[in-house]
Amino acid sequence: LVCAVKYAEAFDKDRGKVSLLNLHFFAGYSIERVFYLALGGIAISSMAALKENAYIIMALIALFLFLFFIREGWYRGLIDRLKRPDREFIVPILEGLFLVLVVLVVFSLFYTGNLLDISGMKAAVEKALSHWYEMHRIERMGGPYFFYLARIALYELPVLVFGVLGMFYYGFCDRKKEKLLAVLLSYWVVVDIMYLIAQSYPGAGKFLPTTYVQSSILIFLPLLVLGIFGVVYIKNRFIAFLVFWALSNFFIYSYVQEKVPWLVLNPLLPLVLIAAAYLGELLPGLNLRSRKGAAVVIFLLISSSFMVHSSLLLNYENYTDPAEPMIQASQPPQKFSEVLTKISEVTSQYRNQSTEIQITDVNLETPFLWYGRHYSNIKWRVDLDAEFNAPLIVVHDSEETVTEADVMQRNLGSDYIRLDSAKMSWYWFQLSDITPEYILWRKMNRPPDEYRFVLFYKPVTK
Repeated sequence: LVCAVKYAEAFDKDRGKVSLLNLHFFAGYSIERVFYLALGGIAISSMAALKENAYIIMALIALFLFLFFIREGWYRGLIDRLKRPDREFIVPILEGLFLVLVVLVVFSLFYTGNLLDISGMKAAVEKALSHWYEMHRIERMGGPYFFYLARIALYELPVLVFGVLGMFYYGFCDRKKEKLLAVLLSYWVVVDIMYLIAQSYPGAGKFLPTTYVQSSILIFLPLLVLGIFGVVYIKNRFIAFLVFWALSNFFIYSYVQEKVPWLVLNPLLPLVLIAAAYLGELLPGLNLRSRKGAAVVIFLLISSSFMVHSSLLLNYENYTDPAEPMIQASQPPQKFSEVLTKISEVTSQYRNQSTEIQITDVNLETPFLWYGRHYSNIKWRVDLDAEFNAPLIVVHDSEETVTEADVMQRNLGSDYIRLDSAKMSWYWFQLSDITPEYILWRKMNRPPDEYRFVLFYKPVTK
């Protein structure tokens, strides 16, 4: 985006100002444009190689550029210009081809090591898209349609409220706002009625779109439409882009069943900028003595205080607590550190990092491959019927009546001490969890689900 802005600035410069001391221009052409095109192409290729959602970003940017092309009316007279092209028409086309060439070359180098390997690039794109499709299909990290909406409301409440108000403020005049709000509310009422009918009368639900269309599409489709119309009708180009970017990202990620907390940043960032711009125009002209002015200030203070409170809870108190929705479930709970401390303590009594460690649970390879990277004598995937005599033994635990850990404890005898732990913990949130205690302090009335394991260790007795 920075490269696009700098390219636009260079595009608008006076190309007639040529100076021997100023190499920005050559024969009336800004060399800066080539530099920013090349840098932008490298950035796009790097994004494709480094960011998991790069293809979604590129698709949305392409859609925005297409809508912007329509908004600016650049299609008018296009056929005539193709028949009689001039310099102002040819140069941007050549620049576009140059940008595509840079993207392809750098992308090919990243994925194949060759300068321009078309088949290798095609295979890389197909694998990336098929991975996203498969993760969406199996719902590897699925979640409800309000997954990101709930997190924005919980952690960024003033941004959500003033961001939405800002979209209405910049996007539509007063009369259109009322009509739009009425249409949106009517649509959502109809959708809600369809869901109630489908739940109450399953037979009738077969004839309703709620049975066949994913809920995120059915509920949030008007937001995508608003984002598209915003590009065409909002006068301020930057605000038009922010509205489109916020609503389109929110729609896409609410639909994709690969929901992780950090992807909330995609719709949140433009929403922050819209809220800031709207407050910047609202507050200076606000009459604090009026009811409206007092209500705005009071809400802003309360919601901002709640936002700071939520941030402090997340970052300094509950940073390993899965009750915080922004905590990813794959993060080990706090008690996992006790296992690492005990391993370090016991190995220091034997052969330090050469001490033998036996691990039976194959699902523990992910954390222990990293945390045990300095230990050279780890035995992986040890069969339960094998001989266990290592100073440290790691076994899977479960909720069954008799677990692998219980059997291991009986076989090992009294020489070993048992330490229960878990590699990850999580909550499947329910509507009943939404209580004042949870909203304010993240207090849950039930323990989290866990993937548990047991460490058996044999300390050296003196």
